Order: sequence, then structure tokens, then C-alpha cells
Amino acid sequence: MRYLLHDVFTKTVESSPELVAITTEQGKSLTYRELNSTVNRYANYLRSIKPKEIREKPFVGILSAVNQESIAAVIGTLKAGYTYVPLDEYSPSERLAKILDNTKLEVIIIDPKWKETHAELLRHPALENVIFLGSETIKNYSDAEPPLLNQVSDDLAYILHSSGSTGVPKGIMLTHRNARTFIDWMQLEFKLTKEDVVMSRAPFKFDLSVFDIFNTFNAGATLVCFDWNKEREEENKHSDYVKLMEREKATIIYTTPSTFISMLNRGGLAEADLALREIMYAGEPFPTAQLRKLQEALPKTRIANIYGPTETNIITYYWVDSFPEDNSPIPLGYVVEDTEILIISEDASHICEPMEMGELWCRGGTVTLGYLGMEEKTKACLVDSPFHKYPVKFWRTGDFGFRDSDGLLHYKGRKDHMVKVKGYRIEIGEIESALAENTDLDEFVVVAVPDEKYGNRLYCFYTNIKGKTSSEEDVAEKLGKKIPSYMMPFRYIKKETLPKTSSEKVDRVLLAEEATNYAN
Repeated sequence: MRYLLHDVFTKTVESSPELVAITTEQGKSLTYRELNSTVNRYANYLRSIKPKEIREKPFVGILSAVNQESIAAVIGTLKAGYTYVPLDEYSPSERLAKILDNTKLEVIIIDPKWKETHAELLRHPALENVIFLGSETIKNYSDAEPPLLNQVSDDLAYILHSSGSTGVPKGIMLTHRNARTFIDWMQLEFKLTKEDVVMSRAPFKFDLSVFDIFNTFNAGATLVCFDWNKEREEENKHSDYVKLMEREKATIIYTTPSTFISMLNRGGLAEADLALREIMYAGEPFPTAQLRKLQEALPKTRIANIYGPTETNIITYYWVDSFPEDNSPIPLGYVVEDTEILIISEDASHICEPMEMGELWCRGGTVTLGYLGMEEKTKACLVDSPFHKYPVKFWRTGDFGFRDSDGLLHYKGRKDHMVKVKGYRIEIGEIESALAENTDLDEFVVVAVPDEKYGNRLYCFYTNIKGKTSSEEDVAEKLGKKIPSYMMPFRYIKKETLPKTSSEKVDRVLLAEEATNYAN
């Protein structure tokens, strides 16, 4: 039985070809039949330049924002039997070259907008073919259905790269089975229909994009694409996005807490007339005080907390129906189907009892094969279970939490977000939860810098909501009423904006480097 990622799209093309697949910010719509024609052109062209090398050279790079043409290229790559490898258009060419070195990529499909920015990358000696999105070559190629390949669900569908401690990005290998298990569960829980209008938000390099594209197409729904290439003032980006969501009567959006907070504080989300029936957040904890503000802005919308590292995809979910009075963190919730999560003691000697904190170990249909070309790193994370009587592999997530007496999972933070200051063990997330109760603050983050005397010093970076002028002293005074003195940051730094990763999460690594400069 075929169990391939792109088959969810093909199924809808066959059953409902005249439904609208994509609507753009410019108001252009594309039916499933029309999109499939472009998909086939990319698939057939890739087959022509790589006819017999799928096993030896399976990877195709995609360097573009998400739009109707790049989506066609991604599905065409899968249909041709290859693995797509998103390349972050905002990353330096030097970093992308390391990805090329590791994957041995010899074909890149690139948006012409980025050809000058990444001219050096396109001269990489490994590259044999550079395909420009929307080129005349593609437009004039055959749109006939390519012959079906004997693809296997354990073939790689895509490789997503995360930062590596050695400076070499880690290529996380996800199979068709991984992706389909995720899509099938998301459909089971969130019940998309052809009446749904889904906002595209995540870039290809972020695993949330797999939901945006393939869950939408699986249901025969419509995907709304924002024009990320359009020149616009930074402060208009969030308001333009909210206006598009309002215009298209979007019913579903899945993105990060940072994005929702930005749309609330700078995009006019609370004032917009929206048709959202469900929203999901993932990628980072959502401070409860700010999540409460989102719920108040969208009282008719159901909100779900979704959790899972890129290596495991989604492994827990929780419908946020109420809020704790003390603004304690929202639970991770329940384990998704075809998944097992164990809470393991830090020394890996036993399975934790209820309320005992440990590391989350996970196994199931969504778990990665490991890191491409990095056997030792893979072995450190993909480990044999000492708790089963038959061979079982678990992924060590590096995230810590506990199960309560009712079996509900709770998140306490990553191991590297738990630090010691003056001998006290401190969870950075607890400080940030307290900061979230300060209604003058827009964004904030706390980072730790190693210190010989105290173990670590904490630095708080923050921005004010428009119209507010909280000083460093004001922030410290309000925070001091919420947490004990040993948890208080050493310094507070007010900024106009906080730096973001390409996934629109606050860039903690960059801020930690800045804090180190202050410390020195």
C-alpha cells in the first residue's frame, strides 16, 4: 500500500480538480488541476536531468519563500522520487554551503529574487543544475503525469536543518512515513474540510509548513499565501498579514507564540473581523498571561497547544479550554496516536514516577531516522530502550518535564534552559512567565551567560508595547514582586525590536552572544 507524502495532493487532484488550492495576496487563485500541471512540469524536468540517480543523488534543494511556484516545485520534487531540502533564503551563503557539503546537493531550485544574494552559493563546485522558479524552461516543459515510481514509505521525503554545536547544521531526515503519520493524526484531531481556508505562515525549513501545505491539500481546502517577497515596512508586515487573513476569511492558522504575540501587539489582531475556527501554536512555550490575551481577542476560536521537536514532529496536544489563575504554564497535554513518551530520570536509570521531573524520550511513526552524515550525534539521541524486552529505539528530546497524577504531560524546559545561579537551579521559563504578566512589555527573553563567581548571570532583553515606556528599573521592580531575588536577572536591556530566526522565534543564540559582550 502506498503511503507517500505527495499522494495526499494527488488524491485531491483526482477527486476535486476544480477546487481552489492556493490563493495569493495579490488575489490570484489556482485550482488543484492548474497546480498539478505545474507540479508535473517540475517532476518531468527533474526526471530528465536526473534520470537514473535517485539512490545515489536523491536530494533537491529548494531556496525560496513559500508561494504557489515553490510549492509546485516541492511537490514536483517528491513526485519525481526525490527528497526536498529547504535552504533558508535568509541564511548566509557560507552556512548554506555547509549544507551542500553534507548533503552532496547537485540540484537547486531557487527563486530568481535570491540569485544575486546567493551568487557565491550558486558557484559551489558540487552544483550541476540550478533551476529558476517560473523559468521559461519549466513553463514549456511537459505537464503530463509522470510514470508512477515504486517509492517506499521509508524513503526520505525531506531534510530539515537545525543549528549544530560545531557550526555544521544538523540535517534531520524525515521519511514519507514520518510525514504521513503526522498528517493523518492532524487530520484526525483537527478535521479539516474542503470548506477550510488555511493561512500559510511557516517557511519550508520549519516543519509547521508540512501541515500548512499537505494537510490543506489532503482536505481539498484552500491555502492562502502571503507575499514574503513584497517590499514593505517592517511594522506593516504583521498588519498586512492580519488584513489578508481577514479578507480571505481564514479558518485555520498554525504558527509560533512569538508570531501570535506580534500580530496581537503590532498587527491589529484583536480589532480584526476574523473567521478563525481553530488556531494551533508550537515551537516554543506560550506565556500564559499572553495566551490569555489571545483568547480574549478570539473568544470564538478554539486554541490548541502542539508540542514536538523537529526530530519527532508532533507528539503531544492540548486544547486550551481554561487558564490557571496563577498563570502557570499550559500543559503539553496528551500523547498523540502511534507514539509513546516516557519520562526518564536524568541518569537514565528509571522511568519517573508521577510529578517526578525527567527527560522526555519518544518513539513512534513520526520520529526521525537521525542526522544525515552524523552517526555519533544520531547515536547520542536515538538510543536503545533499557526498559523493553524487545529491541526498541527512543529519541531523547533534551526536553524536561513530568506527568501529573492524571497522566497529563507538563513541560519544564530544555536542559540548556535550566541553569544554576549562586547554587540555585533556575528554570528560565519561570522568569519569562513572570515577565509575561507585565502588560507594558511586548517581547522579552532571558538568557544565561556563564560566570566564574555565580555559575551564570542572567540577562533580560525586552521591548515595550507601543505607547509604553517602561525603563529597566520599572521592569526589574515589577518582576521583583513575582520571583525570589536569586532568580532576578543581573541586567535588563531595552531594545526597539528583538532579533528573530527565519522561523519567527526570538533568536536566543544571537541575544546570548550580545549578553556575553555585556558580560565581558
